[in-house]
Parts: sequence; structure tokens; C-alpha cells
Amino acid sequence: MAKITIDGKVMEVPDGTNVLEAALSNDVKLEHFCYQRYLPVAGNCRTCMVEIEGPKGNMLTVGCNTKVAEGMVIHTLSPKAKAAQKSAIEMLLLDHPLDCPVCDKAGECKLQNQYMEYGLYDARRDVPRYFKGGKAEDIGEHIMLDQERCVLCTRCIRFVDEVPKTSELAIVNRGHEAKIDIFPGVRLDNAYSGNVTDICPVGALTLKEFRFKQRVWFLKKTESVCHGCARGCNMTVEQNKGHIYRFMPRENPELNKTWMCDEGRFSFDHYQTNRAAEVRVGKENRNLAYGIDQLAKLLQDIPADQVAGIASPTAALEDLYVMKKLFEKRFNPKNLAAPFWDKPGDADNVLKVADKTPNRQGLKLLGFDTEGKDLLARMEKGEFKIVLMMHNNPFGHDEALAQKVYGKVNALIVLSVHQTKTVEKGAMVFPVRTFIEKNGTFVNATSRLQRFRQAFEPENPDVIESSMWLACLANALKVEGFDYVDTPSVFNAMAKEVEALKGLTFNSIPSTGVVLAGLASVAEEPFKGIKAQPNVLGKKCEGECSKA
Repeated sequence: MAKITIDGKVMEVPDGTNVLEAALSNDVKLEHFCYQRYLPVAGNCRTCMVEIEGPKGNMLTVGCNTKVAEGMVIHTLSPKAKAAQKSAIEMLLLDHPLDCPVCDKAGECKLQNQYMEYGLYDARRDVPRYFKGGKAEDIGEHIMLDQERCVLCTRCIRFVDEVPKTSELAIVNRGHEAKIDIFPGVRLDNAYSGNVTDICPVGALTLKEFRFKQRVWFLKKTESVCHGCARGCNMTVEQNKGHIYRFMPRENPELNKTWMCDEGRFSFDHYQTNRAAEVRVGKENRNLAYGIDQLAKLLQDIPADQVAGIASPTAALEDLYVMKKLFEKRFNPKNLAAPFWDKPGDADNVLKVADKTPNRQGLKLLGFDTEGKDLLARMEKGEFKIVLMMHNNPFGHDEALAQKVYGKVNALIVLSVHQTKTVEKGAMVFPVRTFIEKNGTFVNATSRLQRFRQAFEPENPDVIESSMWLACLANALKVEGFDYVDTPSVFNAMAKEVEALKGLTFNSIPSTGVVLAGLASVAEEPFKGIKAQPNVLGKKCEGECSKA
């Protein structure tokens, strides 16, 4: 540890930390622009200039590219430091177009924010503004480029060089004519291309999927976890009035840092289209109370051993727990399994894993049969009259497999988020909430328990989370022990019974998750062979750095 002083405040920071990170991690505001804590330092914007005392007098230096040393005395508010910081912003704004009213970055633009906090000077130029051109260029499947807005921070270049290692971007020309561009004949279409728009501090790189769709100050942001694969990248759901406009990566130094893949990023439309919308009993649409009452009456006349259950690795941990508990108390736990028939997807050494389900590890934690071969064989023989299927869709794979589930069953009861072929076959269908519309937890491929929060309530009050639906059914069947009030209460009850969860409550789970002891990982840690920027102190820096 190095003992240093910043603006009269004495602090200790790890050796090797840069001055900018030392300041931000100790609640000392310091202007910064090109720095991104998970990318190599460039030091080219010069806005984080500080004054450091030395044996030959004080000197100005770049905070992001200067390592702390024992006894170092640093000034961020001295007249020299403030003048240097203001001059750097003035140079960045010199030729910047004044199109904030039509720029998608307005409201989360670092240049706007830095000027309002550190600039506020009177314009001094008396020559015409130089525009670089390159307005609204299509450079990739998801990316638009406005070259005239670029401030040459090189964040995007460093990202494509260091993380996906595809290197599509470069600075062309020299001097005031320098601008960002793609190489000839190359498109910015790598699997992580959307991240360049997150780290772009201005509106030079924007997403086609979000461009001109919504002003950012109208968006409500909720902590969540990506559903796209077993990595479970941390993200925020950003919506307004129940419509999702984008998924954005959320910082987790131990998992996805500040990145997410395009496959997960652009999956938000999947959760608001083709939704199962109405409770259906037979061929009639009814309400939730009627449907559960009819199902309870049907189940009362059927022997417990003739009811089977099929769960899914796409269901939340709480849904799986309540389903298992219902089968233990009312039916037969041997008649419950959670097979999933999707083929493995693509994987890489950055974030993506082949398992495209978010909670297969959760099934293992709760002791589910994840193969279901015996159960399917018994279904095919006609041993079950009722099959309760939650978040699963065997009819979406092959007809022969589907017939094993459906062929000799009197009634298929389906809990589903989407309108699927399985829903079409259901004797009773109950629409349920997506992970965006409820609270819950997943366990990722490296055995990290992660919490996601409810972003909004669905319009239809009959659409409830699967765990609460199962609790309603248990109560209708007069089974004791299902007096849950919400998903967090389910987790808290589960944590008292499952050894790996003991000591946890839903609200005590860290926002970055917690690795569960005794549950073996099924995937390698992310960023294999990719070096992270070594200047992370374990504390979030303030403002835009933590969002970057």
C-alpha cells in the first residue's frame, strides 16, 4: 500500500494504482474522458490533469497514466490543474457539432456532463468551426457512425483490439482532420459490437436499435441478469411505460466487467413479442382464479402417482423450488424432471458459453433430474394422466420427442411465457411472467447465485410469476406450507432448507452475486487469455466511469 495525499486528504491505495483511479475510489472527483478502467490507458484526452509536488517543484501530469508512489502529494483543484483541465475540454469542444437536441447520447453524454461540471467558459474561437463529415454512416449490423462528433478518445479502438480482438476501427488522417473509421472492406460486425456505443463518451457511435427511439431521461433502469446463456452477464433493463428499449451491461468486476455480447443485448424484443396472453381452459379464455379452480377439481380425482411434472433450466430458482416442493407434498417427486432439448450454441473465450439457458446450475442445486429419460419413457407408456409443464417447449424440437410427452396424456397443463406449439397442445394454458416482470434468482455456469429485480408489472393481472401460480394451486388443493407472499419470501424459505444458500436472504445477495460453495462449475471463468486493466481497486468510481 502507498500512503498518498490528494487535495489535503490522506489515503492509502495499492501500489500500482493510477492517480485517477486512486482519486475516484476515494470520493475525490477528477475529470476524465478517455479512461476506461477495463481497457489499456491511452492518456490522450488530457482532461484528468493533476498537479504533483516534486523535489524540483510542482509539475502537471496526466492522472490516468501516472502511478501512485509513497508520499506523493497530488492537487486536483489547484489553479494550474483547473486551468489545464478546462483547456483540455475546450480543445475537445473546439470543432464539436452543436447537435445535442438531436443526438441520442444527450442525457448520458460525458462531454455534456464534463462541460457543465468543469467547463462553463465563454467561447473564444473566432474562426469557422471545422466539421469532419461522415454523418450517419452505416458501419455494421447494429452500429451507426457520426464522425463529426468523435473526440478521438480511442475507447472503441482499444475495445475491439483488446476484447473481441477483431480490430475493425482506426484513426485516419492527421491533425485536426483526424477521425475514426473502419478499415476498407471491413464491417463492425463482431459478436460484441454493441459495447462500442456504451463506451463512446459522445454520440459518435450509436445503436440502430435505439437510435431516435427514446430519450434516456425517460428510461427507468432496473438491475437484472442476462437470460441469453449460462454466463448470466449483469445488465440493466431500461424501459418506459412497460416497453423495453434496451438492455445495457452493468458493471461486475468479477464477471462481465462492463461488457455483454450482442446476442444477449438485442434479445429484449423476444420478451415482449409472441407472448402467451390469456388463461385458456379447453378452448375458452377465462380468468386466473377460474382456471386454477378447475385444475384443482381435475387433480382431486386423479391419483397422485399419475401426475408428472416437467420443469426447465429457463425457470427461476424460486419457480423450481416451489414446483419441487409441491411434488414432494402432494404428488410424487420421482415424477418430476427438467430435461431441455435445445442444442448447444456458439461459445468463445470472452463471455459466451454454449449452454443457452440461464439456470441449469440451479436445477443441480435443487437436485432435479436434468435428463428425464426414465420419466419420458414412462410417459410414452401412458403411465400419466396429467403433465404439468413449466417454461418448456418439447414441441419446438422434434415431433417424435413431443409425442413422448403428449401422446398418451389426458391433459397437458402448460405454464408459458410465449405462444408456442406446446401452448397450442395444452388442455389448460396459464401465461406467466418473464424474468423482467418479476424478482428472482439464477445460478450461472460458474456457480454464481445472481439476483434480478422486477422492472415493471404486466398489464394483465392474471399473468403472475410461476412460483406464485404454483403456490395458488397448492392452496387450492389444500396443501399446507405454501403461504408465500412474493418471490423474495420464496427465496428466504428456500435458503433455510438448501445448505448452499443458508445465511442468505433475497435482499442480502450482493448486486454482483455470490459464488456458492459445494456446487462445481461447468464452464471456465470469462476472458480466458484476455488481460483486464490492472487498476481496479474493488470500489466503483463515481459517475460515468461506473456506467462506462
